[in-house]
Amino acid sequence: MKNRILFVLLTCLLSSNGVFSQVSYGGAPLFPESQVMRSFGNSDFIEMPAFDLDSVLRLDEINKENMRGSYPFAHKFYTHIKKGKDGNTFVLPDGTKVWQVGIRSEGAYSLNLLFTKYHLPEGGKLFIYNTDHSHIIGSFDYRNNSSDGILPVRPVAGESIIVEYSEPADAEFEAELEIGEVNHDYRDILRSGPEPDIDTNNYLCMPDVYCADVDETLIRSTVLLIIDGRFTCTGTLINNTENDETPYLLTAVHCLNSELQYGVYKDMNHYIATSGTVVAFFNYSRSVCDTKMKATEEMSLAIAHPKVILEKKDLALLEFDQKPPMYYNAYYAGWSINTEEYMPPYTNIHHPAGAVKKYGFYTDNPYLTSYYDIFDGNSHLKILSWTIGSTHPGSSGSPLFDKYKYLVGGLSGGTSSCNGGTSPNGESDYFFALFKGWENEDMNNQLKTYLDPKNTGAVQWDGFDPHQADPFVRISNANYNGGDGLITTEYTAPNSGFLFGNSNRDVLEFAEEFNLPSTSALFGTYLFIPKMEFTYTSGIEVTVYNGELSPEKIVATQTFNPQYLKYSNGGFGNVNVDTNKVPTECFVTFADSVDVDKKFFVSYKINSSSSNKFTVYNTQFGNASSPNTAWLKSDAWTPAKDYQTLPVSTSLAIQPLLRYTHKTSIPDIDASKTGQIQYVRSENQLILPDEASAGLIHIYSVSGQLIQKIPVNKGQKSVLLQPQRKGTIGIVRVLRGNEVYSGKIIY
Repeated sequence: MKNRILFVLLTCLLSSNGVFSQVSYGGAPLFPESQVMRSFGNSDFIEMPAFDLDSVLRLDEINKENMRGSYPFAHKFYTHIKKGKDGNTFVLPDGTKVWQVGIRSEGAYSLNLLFTKYHLPEGGKLFIYNTDHSHIIGSFDYRNNSSDGILPVRPVAGESIIVEYSEPADAEFEAELEIGEVNHDYRDILRSGPEPDIDTNNYLCMPDVYCADVDETLIRSTVLLIIDGRFTCTGTLINNTENDETPYLLTAVHCLNSELQYGVYKDMNHYIATSGTVVAFFNYSRSVCDTKMKATEEMSLAIAHPKVILEKKDLALLEFDQKPPMYYNAYYAGWSINTEEYMPPYTNIHHPAGAVKKYGFYTDNPYLTSYYDIFDGNSHLKILSWTIGSTHPGSSGSPLFDKYKYLVGGLSGGTSSCNGGTSPNGESDYFFALFKGWENEDMNNQLKTYLDPKNTGAVQWDGFDPHQADPFVRISNANYNGGDGLITTEYTAPNSGFLFGNSNRDVLEFAEEFNLPSTSALFGTYLFIPKMEFTYTSGIEVTVYNGELSPEKIVATQTFNPQYLKYSNGGFGNVNVDTNKVPTECFVTFADSVDVDKKFFVSYKINSSSSNKFTVYNTQFGNASSPNTAWLKSDAWTPAKDYQTLPVSTSLAIQPLLRYTHKTSIPDIDASKTGQIQYVRSENQLILPDEASAGLIHIYSVSGQLIQKIPVNKGQKSVLLQPQRKGTIGIVRVLRGNEVYSGKIIY
């Protein structure tokens, strides 16, 4: 089995909108700096007992060899730490009641908690942070209340953490909080550069999904799972025949029962409890190829309930308490139980060892077979040897999609690997067969009941994109996978520091200009941050401006509190610059969507502290004719190319997430240019017009649905299309330079 220990967690702490179980809502603790917080002596910390780590590691190695299964990174302590009974409680002059409790487990790289009682009134705020305030998560508030009354929270770096809860004097009721579990991380899951593919050869044959020819919708349906605060797996959001966004999650049973590999079966109470600890991370994918860029980790969802648990098939269907927030841009995968129409090639998307999404490709048909005697005979699909990629511990539960993008199975285990290099080792993997869980004698424990609730008799069902009509689009003024480079521009003597960050100059605010064809709604923005010295107290603000000529009217501002963590000498430390530090992609979420004009600007404002450094990457253009879009503010806003001290034509690595509100329409076909687009059906290849410019291809269905969007590089002659069902009609629109070509193809 391929579930895995490595929990890659939040290093950029932002606020978030929506009402979801483990979504955090920003803000700052009442005591954000150690010198002004309530005094914490050793006696104020609740100490976890010592345990025999050598014995735990030996057991882990034994487990690792059993179907490559349960491989924990944390030792669990069961506790009863209660608000009002443990820690310190005090009242501020304005009547605000504050509860703080310290928890220490000697030698832990990080600690994560499970609140087994969690019920907060409006106005109450919960934060968790380490003693040097280099890692802070929260706030959590009444919007995290759930019918289960529990809250799993992600790890916080260090062996000592502080839980801080504040409640206004006029709160409707007094909060109920109890910490029932403390998990001691003994494998350093929060190391800087948590993706293991950065530091090892074990992942060289697994392409990042956005650096390979993978359908974007399938990428959006696949999520990283952290279970019980100890295990990592992979799962898939899956559609049902009502297309109603019910947040069903398909994964492997052994991800929820680490003893299944020994033939130990559990009752439903176990699965109810364990599903309540699930945290899913959406969009954990590297966007810049061939870099050590750490992926965005802000988009998570917690707490699920079991719907289907088929232990003897290793198939589990869960349902989350809530739908993912809109800006997660989730996709609900289609499925098929019609084995007669399964067609290669097959795609596997997975999170090996908790890393960014990886891609596997298989050009033959899997065959039905048995896998381990704890499972029913002939319940698994066998991949004989991957054409591209492999799987790894942590990949368990990951989806197998056929040629038509239908989900047909989920990973149970196998022996494939990258063989220490760029090629698969030729070994096999086994996926539970979806159709084997479709019907059985217990209607409440079969897939059909939930995925075909109206009993339509469907044997396959297309995926569902809730935002198809009004899609989310991540825009950028640079193409970092198409010739542009990420750089940090610094002053030369007699000046010093970053051109777009802290320096000895009086420039403290920097903005990126964007131009759109129409007004749009902005939900958040990505910032690409290089490795640097940065602390929580640096006080960065992200602001959105509208303006016809320059940034003029402020329309929204959001505090930005990224938390950078470093790995050094076997431990997890502070945010200072370190050779082991990696660049990080962070996402700032605005509390409400922001209406932006056709021209708008996204800025970040820093403080003038010489001890706290901050900057955002800027761009080294591959094409010298690319226009400048970066601005600096001293006495007034100035384009970077006109900044007299150091003029530079560049753009800032800021990428807003927008939602266009226009309806998709089928492009008109220009008969005079249809002959310039040729489709080679036998190769599923589109031959492009003889045009040197870069461009973009859109392919629509006859109903106006966008099937595929393909960027075209300068001088590119052809593109390979994603497979569709035979006979599907596509309307093609090719934009190259100033020319637009259109035509019809039949797959």
